[in-house]
Amino acid sequence: MSSRLKKMMLLLVAVVCLQSLSAQNSAQKNHDQKMSWWREAKFGMFIHWGPYALYGGVYNGFEQHRGGAEWIMNRCKIPVAEYRAKASTFNPVKFDADSIVRLAKETGMKYIVFTTKHHDGFAMFKSDASEFNIVDYTPYKKDIVAALAEACRRYDMKLGFYYSQSQDWCNAGGATARKLMWEGWPNRDSVRINNYTEANNGAWDCLQRDATFEEYFYRVSLPQVKELLTNYGDIAVVWWDTPMSISDSLAGELKSELDKYPRIITNDRLKRPNFPGDYKTPEGLVPRAEDIEGVDWETCMNIGSSWGYKSWDKAWKSPEILIRNLITIAARGGNYLLNIGPDPEGLVPGEAVSRLKDMGQWMSIYGEAVYGTQRSLLTPEWGECTRKDGKSNTTLYLCVFDWPSDGKLLLDVQYKVKSVKMLHDGKKLTAKNTKEGLVIDVPEQAPNSIASVIKLELNAKLPATPVKSNTARYFEIVDEKN
Repeated sequence: MSSRLKKMMLLLVAVVCLQSLSAQNSAQKNHDQKMSWWREAKFGMFIHWGPYALYGGVYNGFEQHRGGAEWIMNRCKIPVAEYRAKASTFNPVKFDADSIVRLAKETGMKYIVFTTKHHDGFAMFKSDASEFNIVDYTPYKKDIVAALAEACRRYDMKLGFYYSQSQDWCNAGGATARKLMWEGWPNRDSVRINNYTEANNGAWDCLQRDATFEEYFYRVSLPQVKELLTNYGDIAVVWWDTPMSISDSLAGELKSELDKYPRIITNDRLKRPNFPGDYKTPEGLVPRAEDIEGVDWETCMNIGSSWGYKSWDKAWKSPEILIRNLITIAARGGNYLLNIGPDPEGLVPGEAVSRLKDMGQWMSIYGEAVYGTQRSLLTPEWGECTRKDGKSNTTLYLCVFDWPSDGKLLLDVQYKVKSVKMLHDGKKLTAKNTKEGLVIDVPEQAPNSIASVIKLELNAKLPATPVKSNTARYFEIVDEKN
């Protein structure tokens, strides 16, 4: 091979590599632009609501033994006809979309994700794909999704749609996760029912087996996703759940629909591992920092012990736990999607409202330490630390859970400090670098009993901690395993 030919080949390889690198950089830039509002938001409201609220977690006089009350049809093995009859009485006359959106806004939440159809198959919107929906099947006759979309537009709130793409217990052919009878109530026919579900891929009613999953997908799932994407204006998020045995081919058809709306953000539950989505969804927990390194992620969690309304719920998380969860999640680069479950009339339980108001009060003072922040990679013993980068320098927000009794707050770093002050009132503090690290002199008493915040502005900008496009790493979907 001549020297000239070798040079031309090397030049061609270099050009191809540069083009590939340019395409990768462009794709990453587009992805970052799409994710920018979501990364800024940090805090959202999840709403699980449907006719399962009519049961309140109680069937035949027995409290559901295990799991969220939205799973009552499956865990208690309620026959399809019986559940449909109950759903036909669903009439949430006290539902007020504006009130829900205002509650989210006053709490400091920046987006809402609403369960348009959960696993029971009931659509909370007008659907031509299935008569089993809030408009056609109930005396309420109003489109809940439409009302919520209109309210979100009025209050400048981003809106996302949860949609159960595979499971459907009331429309024939939908997938049915197998749960054992003991998880519901002490039915004397438990052995027979468990044997039946084992032989029928989790189904407990012959009506659920009147069609194949593929027939269900093209009759209900795909058409309803198209309805949601086209009928309600701009959608910010599509939140899939429990992919079950959906094939890559069918999941690809759903993704193709979403690809028509490139600004919509999606989670990682469409189908694993080949459809990783834009962000990870650990459920009910705050993951370890090393488990979510370099990716976008969002913890979804209940305020109480159930996603759907449970009339006998007593396990409400304290404001301290909720606020500190939010801070810790932000410090590790994630979002917090906190769930409410309205009752059968459409009202949010008072215990949930009370806790959201406490969170809103804290956020009204300290929200700067949460919104628009990123992971700091710092793990102090006394609390958490969030980070925000400006054009030329970095600001750290020291969120102190355990206030130092000696008036000395130690941060195990050596930084040149531009300024340091209390966030709530702007009072200036002093800081100096020592052998142990940066020591800040703080007031004797903590300004806030849950979390006080110190704003530490540095002279320089710290090295970037980039977030890449999502990967195939995933967290277990709780209800698929338990």
